[in-house]
Amino acid sequence: MRWTLLFTFLTLPTIAAADAREQFYGTWGTAKQCAKDPIKEGLTVRAQPFEITDEWLKQGQLWCRLDWFPVEPREDSVFTGAYAQCGEDAVRGYILGMRLSDEKLTLRWDVLLSNGPLARCVGQ
Repeated sequence: MRWTLLFTFLTLPTIAAADAREQFYGTWGTAKQCAKDPIKEGLTVRAQPFEITDEWLKQGQLWCRLDWFPVEPREDSVFTGAYAQCGEDAVRGYILGMRLSDEKLTLRWDVLLSNGPLARCVGQ
C-alpha cells in the first residue's frame, strides 16, 4: 500500500505535464505545407508540415528527439520548450521554444530562426 502511494505521488507531476503538452501534439504547417504543395512551381520537392509527438518533431526527412520543458500558461498564450536533438550522423542540439496562441503555433529555434504562425493541418 505504501509503495503504491509513493509511486502515485512520484509519477503524478509527469502525468500532469504530459497532459498539458498534448495541445502541442499534431501536424502543424502553413497552407502550402499542409497541402504538401511543391516548394517551387515545376519542382518535385514538396513542402512538409511539422509533426509533433510526445518524443519527436519531424519535418520531411528531418527528425528531432524532444526532451520537454514545463508548460507555462501566459496571459495571451501557452508556452513550452524542448531540448531538440536533430539529425542522424551529425546531431545538432537546439533549445526549441513553442508558443501556442489563438490555435496558431510558433516554433523558435534561435534568435534569428522561427517557423510560424502555423495552423493545425486538417485531416492529418
